[in-house]
Amino acid sequence: MLRKLLLVIAGGLVLCSASPAQDDILAHFYGKGVHRYFARDYAGAFEYLNKAIENGSDDPRCYYFRGLTYLNLGREEEAHDDFRQGAELEMRDTTKVFSVSKALERIQGRNRMIIEEYRDDARLQARIEAEKVRRARYEELRREEARVLDQSAPAVGLPQDCTTAPGAPAAPAVPAPEAAPSAPPAPAAAPEPAAPAAPAAADPSSAEPTQPAAPADEMQPSEPPAASPAPEAPPAAPPAPTPPAADDNPFAT
Repeated sequence: MLRKLLLVIAGGLVLCSASPAQDDILAHFYGKGVHRYFARDYAGAFEYLNKAIENGSDDPRCYYFRGLTYLNLGREEEAHDDFRQGAELEMRDTTKVFSVSKALERIQGRNRMIIEEYRDDARLQARIEAEKVRRARYEELRREEARVLDQSAPAVGLPQDCTTAPGAPAAPAVPAPEAAPSAPPAPAAAPEPAAPAAPAAADPSSAEPTQPAAPADEMQPSEPPAASPAPEAPPAAPPAPTPPAADDNPFAT
């Protein structure tokens, strides 16, 4: 087991150390091809640029210059394929800087315009793809947010016990408080004694004064108060004098 682990580690170290060396070799092939192209040795330029691409170079400049070599060799269809692949590589891998514009400074005229058209199309396509990725991430975040809110919010109209997560221990039941003892019934109200009758008005012609009514404390609640004596009738008025007759007038003639 230890031996296998050591072999894996050694292999990884070899690959990591070989990658920069391989990049240097591919960069050397690219440089040789560019020099042959500007020297108008299109066959030699194609040989070196083709070696760099076949050995795994992801440098878009190799495709651009091999496409230019194809144009000078009369193979226009293959040149357009290389321009398209070079533009896709340039816009796809944004972690590497290849200085494409600087490498193409000496390429002008019709050939440069063809390359720039492919670069513009690749930029637009890369922008569309980036927008799709951004929208997909935004929709995913919205769905995740809605899912979290649905799980955290309690259900409407259900008791609290129904919102408990499955598998969680149920909360102990709280006993209901005992009812307080009822108050004793209030005693019946005693009947109120009747109010004493108002004393009759004293008659000034009466011989005997009216006896005052007994106080309320001496009255028995069960017996009604005695009726006061009726006042005596006033004496009759004397009869009016009868006028004398006409015959009795001494002054009559």
